[in-house]
Amino acid sequence: MKLAPFSLALLALGLGTSILLVAQDRGGWDMPPQEFRDIQRQGFHDGLEAAHYDFDHQLPQNVQGRREFLNPPVPREGREDYRIGFHRGYDAAFGHYREAAAPHQSIGSQILQAVEQGLPQDHPDHDRGGWDMPPQEFRDIQRQGFHDGIEAARRDFDHQFPPNIEASREFREPPVPREAREDYREGFRRGYDSAFAHFREGHDRY
Repeated sequence: MKLAPFSLALLALGLGTSILLVAQDRGGWDMPPQEFRDIQRQGFHDGLEAAHYDFDHQLPQNVQGRREFLNPPVPREGREDYRIGFHRGYDAAFGHYREAAAPHQSIGSQILQAVEQGLPQDHPDHDRGGWDMPPQEFRDIQRQGFHDGIEAARRDFDHQFPPNIEASREFREPPVPREAREDYREGFRRGYDSAFAHFREGHDRY
């Protein structure tokens, strides 16, 4: 039985979310401290997401390398509170994933990698959207960069950051062997630019 790419992605997501649900029952590692104020809670949850992204992409744990930590998306007077929450959430999540999620993460990564390789040209879903599909001539590393660029653009757009690919850690420090970095950056740039233009166009319609 063949699973559609969307089904595969949901399966991979389910592997990760099942870990989170079990962890919540064990003690709520992903819940912000009760004494946290609203902006600290916002930072905490953003820190969780940042750690999840870094761990999935096999990036080293480095909270100060995160753009959200360096330039919090909150008013100036709330930046320190945001950073406190972000740091706590990032460290809690990264430690948890490293300890408990590593066996499952490897399975999920294999499934997602199969999805991200792209669809055959004659596949019925090949033309399902267009803008989020890497060029057919791209090699595997370029495809990886393309999809990571889309995710980086989505994150920046959601946080209302202006488009700035040089600020993306994945672009500066590609999570690939040194000899493949230029291919990764080429794909990343194409994906980032394509996604940001798409999100901005969709936003302007409303």
